[in-house]
Amino acid sequence: MASITSLTTLASAKRGPKERSGVHLWHPYYAGYSEAFVDSAIKYLDLNRELILLDPWNGSGTTAFVASRFGIQTVGCEINPVMNIFSAAKSGFLLGQERLIKEILEDIKNQTLHSSLKICDQDPLLDFMSESLSACIRNLYKVIDFYKYPKYPLAAKLLKASTSKKSLLNPFEAFFKAALFIVARKLAGYKGGSNPTWVKTLTTKPEYHIQDVISQLDKVINFMIRELELSNIPLLDAVLHLPLEADSRNLCIRSQSIDGIITSPPYLTRIDYAMSTRPELLITSNPKTLRTIREETIGAPVIVDKSIEISSTWGETCLTLLEHVKSHKSKAAISYYLPNMLQYFRDIECSLREIIRVLKSKSQALVVVQSSFFKEHAVDLGQIYVELIRSLSAHCEIVSREVIRGHMAHANTRSNQYKKNKVYYEDVVCINRADSP
Repeated sequence: MASITSLTTLASAKRGPKERSGVHLWHPYYAGYSEAFVDSAIKYLDLNRELILLDPWNGSGTTAFVASRFGIQTVGCEINPVMNIFSAAKSGFLLGQERLIKEILEDIKNQTLHSSLKICDQDPLLDFMSESLSACIRNLYKVIDFYKYPKYPLAAKLLKASTSKKSLLNPFEAFFKAALFIVARKLAGYKGGSNPTWVKTLTTKPEYHIQDVISQLDKVINFMIRELELSNIPLLDAVLHLPLEADSRNLCIRSQSIDGIITSPPYLTRIDYAMSTRPELLITSNPKTLRTIREETIGAPVIVDKSIEISSTWGETCLTLLEHVKSHKSKAAISYYLPNMLQYFRDIECSLREIIRVLKSKSQALVVVQSSFFKEHAVDLGQIYVELIRSLSAHCEIVSREVIRGHMAHANTRSNQYKKNKVYYEDVVCINRADSP
C-alpha cells in the first residue's frame, strides 16, 4: 500500500449544496468536484497566470471556471460536445457583454419568428417532448447554430498548446446553445431520478407555440447573465479557456506543453454519463452520435472490445482484483464485469500515458478518484492508479484520502448484499513528471 500524505491545504473534492445552484444548475452533469478543491489545488500546484492548466476530463468545466478567477489559461478536453458547450458558456469574457448578448437575442428571435416551422412525427426528440415543442426547439437551434457571432480574442498560448484542427467554440454561440438546452428541459418537464443518468419526462407532454418558447428563452438568457455576474469570476479581456472535443486516450495537445493538471476521470462504477445529456445530444446531432459517445466514454457500461488481455503494468492491486472477478461465482462476473473492467483499465492506462506525455518536466497533476466495490471485493482505485502510474516511470502518491458517505453505489438497494457497512474513499493522486522519460 502506498503511503498517504495528508495535506490540509487540499480542500475536500466533495461538492456542497451551494455548488448545485447558480451556473452549476445550467447543466445536468452529475459528476464533478468542488470549487474549493480546485482553488486549493491551483495553490498547491503553485500555478499562476503565465502557465497553462489542463483538465483532460473537462466535464462541466469547474476547473476552468475556478482557474479564470486566477487569470490562468486552461485547456479542457471532453468527449461529450454538450458539456463543452456548457463549459464555454461560463466564460468571464461574456461579463460586460449584456448589451451585445441582448442584441443577438433580438436577432435570433426575429429570425426564428420569420422562419417556417416544420413538425416531424419521426423526430427522436418526441421521446422527451411534444411535437410542437420539438419543432420549436429544432427551429430555434437551427437559427442559433447558423448565426454569425462576434469574433473573440483567445489567449495566444492556448492555440500553441493544441494540435486540434477543429473549429473553436465561440463563447457567444455556446451561451445561446446552453440557454436553449435549459429552455428545452424546463418546458419538457424533465425530472431527476435516483440514477443521475436517467431523464424522466411527464406522462402528458405539454404543447407549446413558438412565442411561448421564445418568451422562455428571454427569461433564461436574463437568468444566465445574472448568475454569471454573481459567480465571482472577473471580467476578462480575452477568452482564457479552450474547450476541445477530444478523447483523453489521444489528447490533441503538444508534448510537454502543460504546466499543471487538475482532473477527475470516470470511476469504475459504470456510470453512463452520455445518457444524462441524451436530450441535448439529440438536439445537436442524432441517435448515432449518442451511441458513438457512449461507446467512447471511459467507464461506461457499454462493452465494445472483448479481446483485451490483462497487462502486468496495471499493478498488483489491480491484478488481484481481476483474479477475484474471474473466480467469482456470480453469473455476470466473467461475461460482463470482467470485460468491462479490462476495457476500463486499458483505457485509463492510455489516458495516464497521455497525461504524462503532455506535462512539462517537473510539473504535476492532481487526479481525483473514488473507490468502489465489486460484490464483496474493494476496488481501491487510488492505489491502482498509483501502481499503474509508477509502472509508467512517473512519481506518484496519494496525497489526500477522504471517506465518502454519499456514494453512487447507495442508489442500488442491493449494494449491501455481499458486504455490509462498506467504506468508500475519495483519493487525490499526485503525478510528478520529474522522473518520467
